[in-house]
Amino acid sequence: MGGFAFATLKRALETSDAETLLGLYADDAEMTVVDRNRPPSAPMTLAGRPAIEAFWRDVCARDMTHRVGREVVGADRVAFVEECAYPDGCHVMSSMTLDLRDGRIARHLTVQAWDEVSCAAG
Repeated sequence: MGGFAFATLKRALETSDAETLLGLYADDAEMTVVDRNRPPSAPMTLAGRPAIEAFWRDVCARDMTHRVGREVVGADRVAFVEECAYPDGCHVMSSMTLDLRDGRIARHLTVQAWDEVSCAAG
């Protein structure tokens, strides 16, 4: 099938377009998020598009900016860094790895770090 449209992903993240983001996932996709509050021994795990949709709708509704870069795009895997900033000065950096199947995201891993001083919660 077709290749993965990284430019579409980047634009959707940078414009907080949850609808477009959701369309990039396979129906049976899985997302794992690791950070200070969700360590490797107990990560946040979302299974299926409905759970992933709720995640992206929440993130995209927040008042923050997103910048995507440092991408590495392969036939069946994409990796990149997303840098986010809230108006209060809180910054978040996420490293994401996406496993692809038939041009869609099948597995998504995010490892993120929040500013410890300026952010109330991660």
